[in-house]
Amino acid sequence: MSSGKEPPWLRASNHAGESSPSDSPSAQLRQTLRELNNYRFSHLKDPGCKKRASVALIIRVRPTFPDRASFDAEKCSRKAGTDDSRLESFFDQGWVQRGDPEVLFIKRAARKGDRWTSHIAFPGGGRDPGDEDDAATSVRETMEEIGLDLETDNCLCVGNLSERVVTTWLGKTPYVI
Repeated sequence: MSSGKEPPWLRASNHAGESSPSDSPSAQLRQTLRELNNYRFSHLKDPGCKKRASVALIIRVRPTFPDRASFDAEKCSRKAGTDDSRLESFFDQGWVQRGDPEVLFIKRAARKGDRWTSHIAFPGGGRDPGDEDDAATSVRETMEEIGLDLETDNCLCVGNLSERVVTTWLGKTPYVI
């Protein structure tokens, strides 16, 4: 029995075990990103710590064979409208509906004495004094770590998750992420 509160990727399947257009990975991703785009994250006013870190969850849709990506840059550009309309325009493209979503992870360098050595992670890191906000931190860190510019028209910032106070693996230094 469904409670109606399951994540979108659990609500999409039908009872007969047959697939439908809403079962596709792109359809599920579209619904998840819609919800994230409309989500109002909680901001910690006084987290009790000075250090902040941000990461970027980068998702791309890879065209499936024999589709060729014909990205409609005009419909999806920052000049084309709100983030909502750009998100919808992106997912309305046929090659996106038939494509395969992929998530980008990085493997941090192996260095003796580095607490993050060889970790698998999203690109990101600590906030610098010159960073305007957490989004600016993730944009800067992504450029530094993998050379991907998240401020181009080909990228769409969908939203933030709520901030959390966490400690390092040593349990001594609190961070806001």
